Amino acid sequence: MSESMERLNLIQRAAKRLADQPVAETRPAVEQPAIRKEPLPAAPPIPAPRMERTEPPAPRVNGSAQPAAVGSHPVRLNLMRIRQSQIVTPDNTSSTTYNEFRAIKRKLIPLARGTGVGGQMVNNLFMVTSALPGEGKTFTAMNLAISLAAERNLNVILIDGDVVRSSLEAYFDGANGRGLTELLNGKCQDVNEVMHRCVDVPNLRVIFAGKHDAGSPELLASKRMADISRDLATRYPDRIIIIDAPPVLAAAEPAALVAHMNHVIMVVAAQQPSRHHVEEALTRISSARNVMMLFNKSPQWRHTSAASYYYYYRKDSEAASG
Repeated sequence: MSESMERLNLIQRAAKRLADQPVAETRPAVEQPAIRKEPLPAAPPIPAPRMERTEPPAPRVNGSAQPAAVGSHPVRLNLMRIRQSQIVTPDNTSSTTYNEFRAIKRKLIPLARGTGVGGQMVNNLFMVTSALPGEGKTFTAMNLAISLAAERNLNVILIDGDVVRSSLEAYFDGANGRGLTELLNGKCQDVNEVMHRCVDVPNLRVIFAGKHDAGSPELLASKRMADISRDLATRYPDRIIIIDAPPVLAAAEPAALVAHMNHVIMVVAAQQPSRHHVEEALTRISSARNVMMLFNKSPQWRHTSAASYYYYYRKDSEAASG
């Protein structure tokens, strides 16, 4: 009994001792700063292996390498517009107009050939102009180009040199808006970039006037135009080059352009320019090496019966063969 009491007292004393001890302060946990997780930067792309481009060989003209044509593409005749303007077409070689220009081209070809070696053209630059607008210079240039290109061994380059009031583009489908203006202002460096092959007339190439540029008239009389003319004549000695230029009395550029031409064809429309106009125009281009005059829009009563001889002969022959 005494032993049990003694053990109980021991337990009570121990409990009392624990109760009398101060309670230890509980320190708040230190708040850890939040760790911001940044996205990892994307790995740089692995560059693809560089492939060497193999350019096709540049075309050769007269044995010398020339830059490949960039952007030029074939064009087609706008036959509806051409027929409305009474311009000759390749499929109508028996018309009176075609035979008239057939006779004219026979006089031009010997002038172009000159004394070139191997039949090459050494005087192959022809400028077609008029005294006043509306006399038919573009009509003449188109007819001459198509008629000359009908020759089997003769190629023709037709250029729209009237950069202010261009008109050649209306007679073709497929032009891309670039032409002589881009050559003059330096946007195109080589003539092959703006020269188009005509699908309907395989021996014909066309250079249009290009986009309008306020400085084009001055450039037409510049050294750049002289360089282009010389380059065309020497690069293509097997071709006749026809430039449809502005009217002489409507612009000052033709007077400067004639210095680079071998021949000038002055179109004179019937009952349109006065004698004073024609004489003034001839005075302005007096520095030209050779000037020929072409009478256009002749009244019907001036036509002779001989002009239709070949036309009727062709029709009678076709009827007989049919």
